[in-house]
Amino acid sequence: IFGVATSAAISGETVETAVCGVFEIAKTSAQAWNVGAKVYWDNTAKVCTTVDTANTLIGVAVAAAANPSATGLVRLDGSC
Repeated sequence: IFGVATSAAISGETVETAVCGVFEIAKTSAQAWNVGAKVYWDNTAKVCTTVDTANTLIGVAVAAAANPSATGLVRLDGSC
């Protein structure tokens, strides 16, 4: 389950997360996203990507994101 922290926390500490909703999340800068594109979490690079290989599906893009751009809007597909 992928979630976005709702407050600051030290790495390894317990933190409340949101698993559904729309969030601005760091993305692979050199990618352009279209609305509806599947978005994956790249746990190695710690950014979102549209590349599915070895990455975890977390949701869909809800707005276009240019190449280059540091963030994109993602609707998480968590259990609400």
